[in-house]
Amino acid sequence: MFSRIWRRSIWHPDSITPDEWKFRWLKRIWLPAYDLFAIAAGIWAAAFGSPILYHLLGDTGAVDALGIVFAGIATACLLGVAFPDLYKLEIASKILLVSALGAYAAAIVIFNAQGDSTSWFVAFVVLMTLPLPLFRLNLLGEEIKERREQE
Repeated sequence: MFSRIWRRSIWHPDSITPDEWKFRWLKRIWLPAYDLFAIAAGIWAAAFGSPILYHLLGDTGAVDALGIVFAGIATACLLGVAFPDLYKLEIASKILLVSALGAYAAAIVIFNAQGDSTSWFVAFVVLMTLPLPLFRLNLLGEEIKERREQE
């Protein structure tokens, strides 16, 4: 069973074709690391909260639930990266992840628009996390297009 799982994973030596070799570190190291950090961020939010989310929602239970949902989305992203056959799951979860991060950055900006721009740095840092998943979505789109051309 484990050998079958290993063969289907991105870390198996035959999982990346020679024409994709330039993306091997992205697929095997950086994308999984990004998703692990996102999982940790969701767990952190559930365990310790977020001042902006407390300000928006006022309920620690809702903040905890959002952290758990975020960790779940990131886990789905990781599964999609780890097992290329689950690319549809990865696409859906990456879109949700990008949407959640964009909404969080927007909430920081909108709810601090009353003259307090001290939290805008956090919004910019959140937005800095978007290029990698957006790039990955672009790559997945190109891979789908190539598959359709080969059929």
